[in-house]
Amino acid sequence: MRYRILFIFIICLGFFSCKKDASEEANTEIIPEDPYVVPSDSIPERTSASALNLDEYQLFIDTTKTSVFYRNLDSVITSEEKKHQNAIFKLVELKKYKDQFLFYEPCDGTINRYYISKEAIDIYGKDEKVSFELKDFMIKAGNQVLFRDKRDRSLKLKEVNEAVLQLNYGEDSAPVYVTSVKNIAQFEMMVNNCPTEKVREYDKFQE
Repeated sequence: MRYRILFIFIICLGFFSCKKDASEEANTEIIPEDPYVVPSDSIPERTSASALNLDEYQLFIDTTKTSVFYRNLDSVITSEEKKHQNAIFKLVELKKYKDQFLFYEPCDGTINRYYISKEAIDIYGKDEKVSFELKDFMIKAGNQVLFRDKRDRSLKLKEVNEAVLQLNYGEDSAPVYVTSVKNIAQFEMMVNNCPTEKVREYDKFQE
């Protein structure tokens, strides 16, 4: 009888030990860390890039229009224009911030560029290149230019002012502001500089 009681005690002890281990495993489950470790919801300072330590995280509005960020954008566009000599529109995306238009250089990816010919719209940005075939026609109506793609989705360009257009492609995507590549020097650039670690993208732009 004594051995039987001892045996039952050992089994019970093992049972509670297992339950405890399982509970500890559940409590120590590893939760992935947010990869975007630095918030970028502050008010961007208007300054020159040369006045900042670009080896550190910085969110700022580059007022120079001659910094490394502008030179990089110009270099990329110069290279792309050679491939898109037949494009009717060569456009760079803008953002609206405090009722002014500016470029936004993201932490992850690059400023979007759009090359529209009669045959296709080619989009460059975070993904290297995305292309959509267009039907071979274009309609100009007032301050709008209209295209259609092979799936009958419309592509519209509407004039906002002399330098800014609103591009709307299909019903599912939100419209974006764009300007001609020739107008780059007219606009300042907000830069989300993240040299060592990813940060959240700035998202306080106006629609």
